[in-house]
Amino acid sequence: MAENPTWNKRPEGASAPPPLPDAVSASTQVGQRTVGEITALVEDIRLALSQGYEMPEFHEGVQAAYQWVLGLSPAPFTGRTGIPDRAQLWAEDNAADEALRTGPRRTFANGVQHAVMWVRGATEEQPWFWHQ
Repeated sequence: MAENPTWNKRPEGASAPPPLPDAVSASTQVGQRTVGEITALVEDIRLALSQGYEMPEFHEGVQAAYQWVLGLSPAPFTGRTGIPDRAQLWAEDNAADEALRTGPRRTFANGVQHAVMWVRGATEEQPWFWHQ
């Protein structure tokens, strides 16, 4: 896989992603993380993209998972909406695991699963990193 693929770059003129939630407190827990922690990561991803970073498929999965846990988009595999509870985090983790083993976008699924595992507290290794 290319280090900086172009297949997932936002087309020129495409609308910006939805705003981050402001009705939810930054201290609200989602799994073992706070909305504030996850929001900071989503904002960092947006900064990276605005500066031309072309995400590899793994980071695309991480971004999709973080946007879901903030209630900004449906879950990548289960399609659930809204800020998830513990059971919904587990269901998405399991669905990503299944896709990781059988799906066509296994690297994307790996990113989703790792991000959800971090949110759940199953790992301390937060999977988003970007060096400006």
